[in-house]
Amino acid sequence: MSAPRAMKAIKVCSFLASAWLLTSCAMFSPSYQQPEVQLTNIEPLSRKGLEQRFAISLNILNPNDAQLKIAGFSYHLKIQGHKVVSGVSSGLQPIPAYGQSAIRLEASANLFGGFRAIESLLNSDAGLVEFELETRISTGWWRWPITIVESGSLDLGQ
Repeated sequence: MSAPRAMKAIKVCSFLASAWLLTSCAMFSPSYQQPEVQLTNIEPLSRKGLEQRFAISLNILNPNDAQLKIAGFSYHLKIQGHKVVSGVSSGLQPIPAYGQSAIRLEASANLFGGFRAIESLLNSDAGLVEFELETRISTGWWRWPITIVESGSLDLGQ
């Protein structure tokens, strides 16, 4: 095969591969919506020494027309701006298109972050507890994870 012909074949293959990649990637679609992750429950588990473990219940909502495959999942829960609970998981079931799934994961507590959060709560007169849940979903085929942040406040005075 001659050099100009080989170059033409390489260009055609590159174009076809790029077109296939762009059409198969739901994240490039203008109708793509970011998934939602909602914290539904935190339950303390048995302690081992100074390490406190928690069961974290999350609800993942997929508002798209393609299933959401999850290769890896990480999360951090901050209370009063201090990282209190962190965890990771892999091997989760895909979330169906226009579906949702409740998952339960185990997490470990950051002892010093917990102390700082308790100190902030004791020094606060408002009775409001600020929280932030940051989750990162790795789909496996896309290099960068999908980052989702849910934040709000809870009124402990009620």
